[in-house]
Amino acid sequence: MKSNIKTQTGNRIVVVFDGKQIGLVQSVEMNDSYGLEAASGIGDIHVQEHVPTMATHSLSVSTMLLKKNSMLKAGIVPTNGEIALQGLVFDFEVFSKDDGTLLRKYTGVSYDSGSISVQKHAILVQNGQFKALDVSGSAE
Repeated sequence: MKSNIKTQTGNRIVVVFDGKQIGLVQSVEMNDSYGLEAASGIGDIHVQEHVPTMATHSLSVSTMLLKKNSMLKAGIVPTNGEIALQGLVFDFEVFSKDDGTLLRKYTGVSYDSGSISVQKHAILVQNGQFKALDVSGSAE
């Protein structure tokens, strides 16, 4: 029998710190920009090439469930400016629901801004903005 699977649905997105899964993401928008600049020659107004100048990887999360205070205890979500200066980073990993393969990985992720709700037994990031140092995987 032949499978007719051409799309990825219901993928699993996890938050990893120091090799341990510390949270699950319900919805994330991942954006990559390479800061293209037009390059042309002297006396020529036509663009010859678009040159990447800076890679910017940003993630916008809507509802992220974190395991019992683990991010606050690790200092990943800064509670004040001094903790933010420690520069602790983590990873976002997207896995295929179908076969469990890693589709996309954002590394060196830092919490930028957002709203956090602390409730019994859980921390919920309702809306969060994150920046990553690098990305790998084809998300195919």
